[in-house]
Amino acid sequence: MNRIALTLFLASLSTALCAQNQAPTLPHEAAHCLVSGDATGGHAWLDAQTLAAPELNLGFQLDTKTLLGDEYLYLVVFTTPTRKEGKIFDIRIKQKHDYSIENSASFVSSAKGVDFPQPPAGGQWAQTQFSTAVQGILEHRKWYTDSMKYLLKPSKHIQCESGLDKS
Repeated sequence: MNRIALTLFLASLSTALCAQNQAPTLPHEAAHCLVSGDATGGHAWLDAQTLAAPELNLGFQLDTKTLLGDEYLYLVVFTTPTRKEGKIFDIRIKQKHDYSIENSASFVSSAKGVDFPQPPAGGQWAQTQFSTAVQGILEHRKWYTDSMKYLLKPSKHIQCESGLDKS
């Protein structure tokens, strides 16, 4: 009887650990906007090398305390296994299932902080916001893996837009 209880406990524990690795709804839907390109001006925001991977390593931080009351999701796509490099996106959550890509930048993280090879649009304020978000994501280990198979799947309920130029 104790073996059955132990087996059930271990099975539920492993299920819980696996579930932590799956992307929650907001980061998943926002990542869909980045890779699908279907409603964001016709282009995907991630390069072909990233898209060739079977899955994306994502990190995220939700910001609900903005001056105007808008909700923003900082979504990081890690490009190295050490999670020291990647691309961060500032995505406004307009309403449920409706996202607007507001800003993006590539970053490199080191013991000295977060650097941007090309600073994001918005100057020092945006750079500070992005640095804080990347450091928070790394510090709190809010990262997940999401399957490209599901991210590329067309969705009728996710709305994506952007006023940014991809370059």
